Amino acid sequence: MALAVFTNKARAAQHYSSELTPNCLLTRWPLLFVTGPRSFFYFSAYWNIYPSYLAEHGYEVFHLRLPWNKGELRKQRLLEFLNAQDEADRKYHLIVDEYTLKEFSDLLRSQRPSCIVSLTEISDPNQSGQDSSLQGLPFVFANIEVLPSNKSSLFVKWCYSFHRLLLTGKHLPSLSALGACEDTKLQNGRLLLDRAQLLAEMDLRQG
Repeated sequence: MALAVFTNKARAAQHYSSELTPNCLLTRWPLLFVTGPRSFFYFSAYWNIYPSYLAEHGYEVFHLRLPWNKGELRKQRLLEFLNAQDEADRKYHLIVDEYTLKEFSDLLRSQRPSCIVSLTEISDPNQSGQDSSLQGLPFVFANIEVLPSNKSSLFVKWCYSFHRLLLTGKHLPSLSALGACEDTKLQNGRLLLDRAQLLAEMDLRQG
């Protein structure tokens, strides 16, 4: 328990040193990171540096923290959120991992929420959760395949291994896909930054 709490706090407090990319075109609509399955061993700062990295470049970034790992509760919470945002006429660029995309693809197809302007999936190479169920939906979809790595701290690796053991049967993304590996987190963050700038161009054309 102490290891899990310490490791989650350490990940949430991690810093990085990188020069900001100048003159980024900003999106009209906020970027919304959706949490994937969590457990006691992996619950804090689900997306690690990605949200703060984009926020420091000027993007408006939000988190949708769903219930930890109960599928029906997660779907219910997401549906409540989407309905509320549709009624309020708010819009977002959603960012999900590969597991979460598979988990909610049927819901997105049946509900067709107008609050989603785009959907970006972050996945490990050749592990995209995209399927034919996303065809014809009223938002733009793109997949970002991250650079693979297993160079994370020993404690983080241990905790993530326990996290996977607790959630046996779920095909969870790697630590690199979640921005937790020292040698790839900034490179993968830049891939996401490139995607954000493309979304900003799309917003500008549509606006």
